[in-house]
Amino acid sequence: MLARILRRLPIRKGEWGVTLLMLSCIFGVMTFYYILKPLRSGLFLRSFPSSHLPYAYFLTAFFAGSLATLFFKLSRRISAITFLTATNLAIIATLLYFRWAMGREIHYLPYVYFVYVQIISVLSTAQFWLLAGYVFDNQQSKRIFPILGSGAIAGAMAGSFVPAFLSRRLETPTMLLICVSICILLTVLSQLAWRRRRPESDLAPHRRGFEEKPDRLVDLLQLIFGSRHLLLVAVLVFLTLIASQISDWQLNDAAQSAFSHLPKPEQEKMINSLFGRFYFVTNILGILLQLSLSAFVVRNFGIGTAILFLPGALFLSAIGVILAPTLWTAVIALGSNSVFRYSINRVGFELLYLPLSPEVRKRIKVFIDVFIDRFGRAVAGLIVLALTGAVVSAGLRGTAVAIAILTAACVMICLMLRRSYVDAFRKKLARGEVDVSEVHRYISDPQTVRLLLGALESGNERQILYALGLLQSSRGVDFSAKLIPLLTHPSASIRESALRTLPAVPVDHSAEVERLLEDSSENVRWATVDYLCSTSPPQLQRLLADDDINIRLAVARWMAEHPESGIGPSKDFISRLQAGPDADAWQSRAAVAELSAILPASPSLLHLRRSLADPDPKVQGAAARASGRAGHRELVLDLLPLLTRGPTRGAARGALVAYGPRVVGTLGDVLGDVSYDLAIRRQIPWVLARIPTRRSADALVDNLGVDDPLLKYRDLKALNRIRDVKPELPGARPAIAARIYAETRAYYESLLLYRSLTSGSDGPASGLLERALRERIDQNMEIVFRLLGLQYPQKDIYFAYAALKEARPDRRASAIEFLDNLLQKDVKSIILPLVEEPSLERLAELGSRQFGLRASSRVETLRQIAEASDLWLKTCALHEIGERRLQELSDVCRRYAAASDPGVRETALWALARCA
Repeated sequence: MLARILRRLPIRKGEWGVTLLMLSCIFGVMTFYYILKPLRSGLFLRSFPSSHLPYAYFLTAFFAGSLATLFFKLSRRISAITFLTATNLAIIATLLYFRWAMGREIHYLPYVYFVYVQIISVLSTAQFWLLAGYVFDNQQSKRIFPILGSGAIAGAMAGSFVPAFLSRRLETPTMLLICVSICILLTVLSQLAWRRRRPESDLAPHRRGFEEKPDRLVDLLQLIFGSRHLLLVAVLVFLTLIASQISDWQLNDAAQSAFSHLPKPEQEKMINSLFGRFYFVTNILGILLQLSLSAFVVRNFGIGTAILFLPGALFLSAIGVILAPTLWTAVIALGSNSVFRYSINRVGFELLYLPLSPEVRKRIKVFIDVFIDRFGRAVAGLIVLALTGAVVSAGLRGTAVAIAILTAACVMICLMLRRSYVDAFRKKLARGEVDVSEVHRYISDPQTVRLLLGALESGNERQILYALGLLQSSRGVDFSAKLIPLLTHPSASIRESALRTLPAVPVDHSAEVERLLEDSSENVRWATVDYLCSTSPPQLQRLLADDDINIRLAVARWMAEHPESGIGPSKDFISRLQAGPDADAWQSRAAVAELSAILPASPSLLHLRRSLADPDPKVQGAAARASGRAGHRELVLDLLPLLTRGPTRGAARGALVAYGPRVVGTLGDVLGDVSYDLAIRRQIPWVLARIPTRRSADALVDNLGVDDPLLKYRDLKALNRIRDVKPELPGARPAIAARIYAETRAYYESLLLYRSLTSGSDGPASGLLERALRERIDQNMEIVFRLLGLQYPQKDIYFAYAALKEARPDRRASAIEFLDNLLQKDVKSIILPLVEEPSLERLAELGSRQFGLRASSRVETLRQIAEASDLWLKTCALHEIGERRLQELSDVCRRYAAASDPGVRETALWALARCA
């Protein structure tokens, strides 16, 4: 039975390990939080009356949001795993402090702990989802995040169980020690999960961190008030937040009154137990509701009904408190909030964001999390304060009346949102602006599906394709009647897209689809095979034996792309592809290459090595991609030659990056081997930059001194990219400092060469050599600043360099002043003259003094350039010799007349003929 359940889970082969790790992480995070959360009320109410709770709400509104914002800003400046580890260590330290302080009379401690728990609730969950973003891509998140959500609820139940049923046996300091142990375990688990992250995930977040500017409050308000739909959403969140915060106070007040006759230590234990049991029961009810009712409500009644549950339940429970202001009615009031907020209401709200672009979704969520949350808590505190003595002494009944008024307004807003949602979605759909790529739930709301189905009746092919793409994210709604006719649409693109959308329909349509195996479009045939194999695996064996080679190739492709199916090709099938009448077709050979990734190791290596040597680049590309999926390190050296050819470069790069850190050592050896093909060595930095590990950085730093200018430049660019992703790499090193000095000297050398050739008495050099030297001087300057970016804050160095390249004097002056303050004294002495001195004459003189360089005659300068390692400058110098017929340099031409580089060789022969 367990095996049957596991097979039904949407976890594919290769995802189990990291999914279990992340499941353990979210379970631990929620266990940790729900042990801490119930303790705050007992600690606070032991020391202060419930009428003081509004002051705790004020402090929470002010400090929790501010500190959370500070932490998130910090997360953009350092690597994610460093941030996660540092915050976990900080949490451990603060928990140990609270444990120490619990036995002492510290008057402010209940307030500090109250605010602390709220910060932890935001920070710990945000840390987890930050890590999840590195581990799972958007497609994986749609399948796996619901499983992680179940783990979160299970963790919340486990955590609340401790204070609920063990608070009489365990003292508060002991429970804090349990939380410390969990946090230590979470630190270890996050390190293990980080090692399983996607390689490409390292690149985007940090680059966004450099480019994004924080939203100003005025900009967010303009965004909110500029859209009726957004304004209604924001007001609904604001009012329900106030109501739920007041209901939280009600339960605290009722609990304190109910246990007021007990001694303080016993009162604290009873309140801890009450809140622990409250969270335990509401978490159980929440997960039952999530599993049994949420999808049903959204699918059958729509978003409008789903978002009504929370305010409706709060309104009815408020009426109950007005009629009978007791502990149990207060429990029901807050319980209705907890149960519905994190089940049906959450699903409904996620779908309310659907008409918004991903950028607007992020901005509105920031507004809600930062501004509405803080302001709502403060307003709730003011209302409670006013109703419990500051204005009137209304107690539970008075606050219940306030909740009833607020939630009645919420019900009205929900009714208005039903129409605004449809209007907003219709407008976005007409403009083609609906984006579900970052929505982690499938679309099941009938109103949304109806709008999309209406677009299928359009005569506009582009709009039909767009609607089909969105419908692929729907689940639970049978729209076969609208979809099946599109399988015979005149447009092959629409037929293909309709086939890709069929898995969203909860009915098997294999019979209608099978006739499309003979469709004239190759893409349609492949989509047909994809559908048949995915929905009816027994059909796969029949299709494997089909007489049509195109169908067999499509099945082969499906098996290669779906290794999680556990269905692999037989030896007979591979032999038929190789030995059949179509064996010479590149498609057959490419299919064998792709299938090799899922074969056992020995035949896989044999077929892949043969395919990598195939004369057709398309077969080589397929073999390269399969090699990356198979992960055979033995094929790394076979992949390297493909890097030098355009048609196969992308596939070879992707395969090497897929190998990950395992191949960094081999790539580093090739990069540093001067006997290896230079064209291959020039491609290695690109790959190492996308495997951002310390070993990659070490290999690149070790090769900063290579002679080839292009390889040096690419090496340095790769290091800059790694530093973008991981600011701690490569780290300040003597080797980098030495390269800064060497490249600054190279800048002055190029400058002296340029001056010698452009200021001679017998006229300036030809335009070709002059341009080449000018470009080399500019590149030397860029290299110097790229090196500085490895020693100093890279973003700051980049902005300074960009300002220096501008023509505006004020920007240049500011950049020079900035560098003067940033650079160390020894570096400053050689760098600042490069940017301060506008005269090339004086710069050349300065280089002569600082580095002992001297200017040479034109002939000696040309000889020096021709004998250097730079192939392009060598070619230009030989051209200059031939152009001027400098017979005294004919020996240089003879020396390079047999050069291996064709450009150098042909130019040398031409120059030699001119000098004869």
